Amino acid sequence: MSDVKSDAGSPPRRPYRSPKRAQAALERRRRMRAAAEQLFMRDGYEPTTMLSIAAEAGVAEKTLYLAYSSKAALLDEIIRIGVRGGEGDQPLTGRAPWTEMLAAASVAEVVARFAAGGAALMSRAARVLWLGEANAASDRQLQEARNHAHANIRTDMREFAAALAERGALAPGLDVDQAAAILFATCPNETIFLRLIDECGWTPDEYAKLIEKLVTGLLLAPDAPAA
Repeated sequence: MSDVKSDAGSPPRRPYRSPKRAQAALERRRRMRAAAEQLFMRDGYEPTTMLSIAAEAGVAEKTLYLAYSSKAALLDEIIRIGVRGGEGDQPLTGRAPWTEMLAAASVAEVVARFAAGGAALMSRAARVLWLGEANAASDRQLQEARNHAHANIRTDMREFAAALAERGALAPGLDVDQAAAILFATCPNETIFLRLIDECGWTPDEYAKLIEKLVTGLLLAPDAPAA
């Protein structure tokens, strides 16, 4: 039953939507996510409370709970937006960097774009990905979100491996599922990225070059076609 009242005999009126209110709500969600990420990184996931996040964001605790049902749901959205590189429901593989990568003119360019995209993703999301992984064992909701994310990553890696196979670029004896498993284990790995960046002083560009070499050396045929 509609909550929108109308006069008898007249068509129901559409609910009023204010662009200013929508923008204010969006900015409030961004502020809450920023506050949560700051506190998670500074104080840790477990010690941080929804009350402290609300206070940091300058909103009532009830307002925070209306937007995010739990701390895990809040971290999950932070991770999802970081991985996708922006807000909205469109998955990573539906966004321009991924689709343009698959449409690149040569196999070498496909691999180079894949590596550069992975470095960009890790640069913006590796720390929150690590936070989610580190706390998944003690938080059932985070564990479920992590498992769902891993399934999505495996699907994405399979799509990339299949694109290489369609170009006749996979090494002899290597099928799409094997290639996807190798990619899943080595490429979207926040621990490898953070060790290289934080402990070894690497740059994201150097990390991208490593991923490019790994994909080329482990997956591609020596005589992979140029196109």
